[in-house]
Amino acid sequence: MELLLVSAVPVVLAGLLEDLGIRISPRVRLIAALVSGAAAMLLTGVCVSRANIPAIDWLVATPAVAIVTAIIFSAGLCNGVNLIDGMNGLSSVVVIMAASGCSVIAEHASQPEIMWFARSLVAAMAGFAILNWPIARLFLGDAGAYGLGHLLAWLMLLLAARSHEVAVPALLLLLFWPIADVTHTILRRMMSGAAISRPDRMHLHQKVRRTLDLVLFGSKGRDRSNPLTTLILLPFITAPVIAGAVLWNQPGPAWVAVGVFVLAFAAAHPLTTWVAIRYRK
Repeated sequence: MELLLVSAVPVVLAGLLEDLGIRISPRVRLIAALVSGAAAMLLTGVCVSRANIPAIDWLVATPAVAIVTAIIFSAGLCNGVNLIDGMNGLSSVVVIMAASGCSVIAEHASQPEIMWFARSLVAAMAGFAILNWPIARLFLGDAGAYGLGHLLAWLMLLLAARSHEVAVPALLLLLFWPIADVTHTILRRMMSGAAISRPDRMHLHQKVRRTLDLVLFGSKGRDRSNPLTTLILLPFITAPVIAGAVLWNQPGPAWVAVGVFVLAFAAAHPLTTWVAIRYRK
């Protein structure tokens, strides 16, 4: 598992330079994430080899497709964790829950090395969370967010590769929140004609916080709405992880659960806007 830490160096370094005020363009950071993904694949020999969907399994069984899919998935999750790192404690909760779910599934699948690495990640993030919520005295920064996304992605890929009993959609459920957010962001920006790398304030956690400001706290209440947003989203973050842990070896039901949570996530965006308009002070 030490090789995963080594492979994370390029993307963590790119994030660290950005954190230190040295301007690193989104394209360069994406390239760094892709390089880290390629390094992890070379060091572990692992790539995506199945999807638990018969019509797609034959495609990802092709080596070139499997390699590209693994690297893109890894880079995407790096950015996914970075995108959700916008509220006190939010990224901490997401990583803790995902790693906890990974630990449970690894134990079921008799993968002790992955299980203990995941538990170590939970312990580290729990310590960080104490200093990040409700008042943020310590921050992940781009380096931390990218690094954690990389580690989570390859923990899941290793688990899927080492145990064919583990359902791929169950692992996607563990990572549902960052995957859903980054996918929604990409589709939203493509549909609006905006550059994919262009930042905006349309993430669900930002909408929830603004709704709290409009309905309860006003413009000067962000010190309260920020940590409260994490608490409000906690059940939505936790539910897919629980489903993934329960359905860890049941691909069909796990894919159904993915569909249900996708619909719920999509519905949450307009619902949040409606609440803000309906109950605005």
